[in-house]
Amino acid sequence: MATPMPSPPLARPARKPTHLLNATVFGLAGGVGLMSYIGVGHGMEALWNPTGAVIISGGITVAALLAFRASELRAALASLRAIFRDEDSIADDITELVTFARLYQRGQIQRAEEQGTRAASPFLRLGLQLIADGTPVNDILHVMNWRIQKLIERESVQSRLFRTLAGLAPAFGLLATLVGLIGMMAQLGTATIAQVGEHMSVALVATLYGVVLANLVFKPIAIKLEQRTARRVAMLNVLLEGILLVRLGRSPTVIADALAEFVRERGDELHGQS
Repeated sequence: MATPMPSPPLARPARKPTHLLNATVFGLAGGVGLMSYIGVGHGMEALWNPTGAVIISGGITVAALLAFRASELRAALASLRAIFRDEDSIADDITELVTFARLYQRGQIQRAEEQGTRAASPFLRLGLQLIADGTPVNDILHVMNWRIQKLIERESVQSRLFRTLAGLAPAFGLLATLVGLIGMMAQLGTATIAQVGEHMSVALVATLYGVVLANLVFKPIAIKLEQRTARRVAMLNVLLEGILLVRLGRSPTVIADALAEFVRERGDELHGQS
């Protein structure tokens, strides 16, 4: 009797490349254009004040170092790449999950496990491993919800950091304003008009720096990161639903249809549609 040929390895679906978000690019271009317009109207040299810039940047840096751990700061800086990336799609993850379900239903446990180990998503990979190990549904739900909660906690620190910086920037702008006013008042009796103007420049331009950093830099970044976390949690919950359906023995066709509907519903919720 001929020896059966070994099954070919299951290939992992190729990930679609991510693209720059047009909204982010346009927002950056608009911010640069706005500041350039203000500078052209009032003179670029009038908007530059080294003392105010040092107070704002130094104050924000010191406050961030005091308020957050070094690992949190590194993670927040690394997360900045995410605001330039398109939304992550779970289409490939759903394909991997349905393929696993098809093999699992046919009793091809070994091939199903191989498919699970090739899953690109660590979240999906863990869920499929739990299925292959015969883990009870309640235990799968507990473990996977714990993973989702840890993701929320980790990424909320990143967005909270930029929210904090958005609140600190105007405060240090006010500090620079006070420094400028104190210097002006200290020399009010003997200062020339040029010296008075220099101190007023520190006071006013530093306030401008704080307002711009808070409302055109830090707050938008925090909002982008919060939206990204909301989308990721929604998509992970869709995958969790699929993992539970596989464990409950639903057919691959039913799972694929259900996940497609879940994706559509989650998308509608995130975009405010009913």
